[in-house]
Parts: sequence; C-alpha cells; structure tokens
Amino acid sequence: MKVWHIDSSGRTDQSHSRRITKQFVDTLSAKTKVHSTSLDVSLGLPYLTDEMISSYFTPADQRTKAQNLAIVASNNIVTTAKASDIWVMGVPVYNFFAPASFKAFIDLLFRAKETFSYSESGPVGLLENKRVYVVIVSGGTEIGSKEDFLTPWLTHCLNFIGIKHIEFIKADKYTFEKDSVITQQIDNLTSSLSVLDTAH
Repeated sequence: MKVWHIDSSGRTDQSHSRRITKQFVDTLSAKTKVHSTSLDVSLGLPYLTDEMISSYFTPADQRTKAQNLAIVASNNIVTTAKASDIWVMGVPVYNFFAPASFKAFIDLLFRAKETFSYSESGPVGLLENKRVYVVIVSGGTEIGSKEDFLTPWLTHCLNFIGIKHIEFIKADKYTFEKDSVITQQIDNLTSSLSVLDTAH
C-alpha cells in the first residue's frame, strides 16, 4: 500500500496536525505493509507563474529548458499523486482557510490532461480509486460551521480530480480535549484500510 503523507503546518514540534498525521501513518503501518512518501509543503513550493502556465499548454517535446525547469515541482507532485493509493493530509485552518503553502500545492496538483480532463459533458477527474484522509486542525473556527471555508473547498477540489472517498479527521477546540475520540477514529479507519489491503 503506497501512502502519501502530506503536511502543511507552519509549526513543527508544536504542530497538532503533524502529530495526528504521523499517528495515522504509524497506526496504519503497524497493521499492514506500507510504503510511505512524505511531502512537507510548508518548506516552500513555487506559485504559478507565466512560464509555468505556458509550459502546461506546450507539448512536452517542444518545451524549452526554462519551461521544463518551471514545472519540476508540479511534475513531482502529479507523479506521486498518481502512484499513491492513500493520501494522508494535515491541514490547519489559518484565517478560516488553508495555509498559502497548501493552496500552492493544490495549484500544482491541478493539471489538465494529467489529473483532470475536459469532455463534452464537462470536466472529468483522472485520479479515481484514491482514498484521502484529511486531518483538519483549528484552534478557533469550528470545523463544519459556516465559517469553515476549508472543508467544502477541499472536498470540491478532490472531487474535481476524481477522488470521491474522503474522510475528515477533525481536531478543533471542541475536540482537542477528546484525544481518545481522534485515536478511536484513526484506529477504525486504519483497520478498514488494512482489511481492504488484505482483500486485494
């Protein structure tokens, strides 16, 4: 089972989202064979540029050296996205939304003809059969409330590229004191995954 472990918190040792994503991956690894690839988007990803966008719309064999260099990060993200069965994302709520670094990650992930395409009936997601587990941490905004713009946006983004199986592990000020609830949810989800892996 190939797992993509993605963190985006600007904090390190004191990060709740990092602690919980690690707990998820470690728990899953104890139950089934896992090959994990990590990505820390907080370390810096390029934002979309003119060079990058023009490269996307240029046939691969016609791209300049500068265009190829401009999309290295995006190519790496797309390649890992396609290869991974399970995505485990840690996303804190910053000012009612995702960190800017995570938005940059989504921008690099969205590639026409790579992660989605267009048909006569509309857009078609190309990353089917993936399972995504999102750890959302918020110290103020209640997750699922009308002030939470992150959850519906991320759900729509993942659906757009073909991912329908999405589970949210919510850790806000209303659940921080209930670590056992989060641990139980992780145990249940990873047990289901290990059974699924065995079935294959």
